[in-house]
Amino acid sequence: MMLFALVVFAVVLGAFAFDLVHRTPAALAGGILVVIAGAIGQEEAIEAVHWETLGLLVGMMILVGILKDSGIFGYLAIKSAQAAKGRPGLVLIYLASITAVLSAFLDNVTTVLLMFPVTLVIARILEEDPIPFLIVEVIASNIGGTATLVGDPPNIIIGTVVEELTFMDFIVNLAPPIVVILLVTLGLVWLVHGRKLHTTDEDRRQIMALDAASEIKDRSLLIRAGAVSGATVVGFFLQQITGLNPAIVALAGAAVAMLVCGPEVEKVMHEVEWPTILFFVGLFVMVGALESTGFIEIVADSLASGSDSLAGTALIVMWGSGFASGIVDNIPFTATMIPVIEQLAETRGYDEATVEPLWWSLSLGACLGGNFTLIGASANLVVAGLAAREGMSSFTFARFLLWGFPLTLVALVISSLYILLFQV
Repeated sequence: MMLFALVVFAVVLGAFAFDLVHRTPAALAGGILVVIAGAIGQEEAIEAVHWETLGLLVGMMILVGILKDSGIFGYLAIKSAQAAKGRPGLVLIYLASITAVLSAFLDNVTTVLLMFPVTLVIARILEEDPIPFLIVEVIASNIGGTATLVGDPPNIIIGTVVEELTFMDFIVNLAPPIVVILLVTLGLVWLVHGRKLHTTDEDRRQIMALDAASEIKDRSLLIRAGAVSGATVVGFFLQQITGLNPAIVALAGAAVAMLVCGPEVEKVMHEVEWPTILFFVGLFVMVGALESTGFIEIVADSLASGSDSLAGTALIVMWGSGFASGIVDNIPFTATMIPVIEQLAETRGYDEATVEPLWWSLSLGACLGGNFTLIGASANLVVAGLAAREGMSSFTFARFLLWGFPLTLVALVISSLYILLFQV
């Protein structure tokens, strides 16, 4: 049964990695196959689904969907372009910066969806190719999302499965290296590409003439939805005091927002990316089958034999996660690695404090590794799909690789130094 579960998992990953089928039906079909074949029992399959992860995702998607209708995200994008005085190189850096900050508190797929249309408008006014703007924003979203529990799907999975890690733990341990990585990344982007961009005075005047305030379509909604969203973020910070799971906080925020802001419930439900939610269900069942058949334990044993030291193991986890996430979407890889690290900690007798560097290494590797290639993270594929819909055929795998691969290597080197100096 182990071989069967592994083959199903590999085939499903390959199917959507090479865009043969949509990842949601592929994952659901894989999950059903391993249950029917007996690789995992029906009750075990239900228990294998991380309901906390799904609850957190649904809650945040609803909150962001309601807040989006106020127009705040378009306002922020235009303001950032005007703060750069319409200079294309600075606009590129400013838009990437605001994308990174938003991605720390919103799902990064949602963030790039919101930034995409405004970025196209600004790039076209400046008569610049929008592809570099979009690629840098995607890279920034994956970097910024690494800083918090709710910013990137791999962190959501780690934070909801590993109950000892709180919202504040993620910020305290991941925000410092992420700030450095973001500054270095944007610095390199500026040196290599940004400072070479130029535009006419007329184009710059058009940017400065845009009315950012007109983007705010509903000020009352902005105040109400903003207050609820702010209270939800505060709830995340108070996790150690309240003891409330982040999923409960997010769902509570979504419920309050629907009551206070008064949107049509059916319309709000369309803001939830149900294909992503169902993809997670199938994925968790397949990973559960790998665990129940003993494959996860074998991987853990192999990992443990790779290095006897905690520092060596942390680097193996980070770089292995980074490169693996460039080949397959970082969501399934993270879900697969969590039981591996748990088994490794049990084998070596690590306590909660000792094993923490491995969780941060997994987070940094999986989240940042999503920038290696176009298929490494969901945000990458979403923007590529939107670009293709707009007729921009030059948003290709190879072009993304030219940007993502070197910047990700730099990010992982900085992360390695951080882990070695401050975590182990």
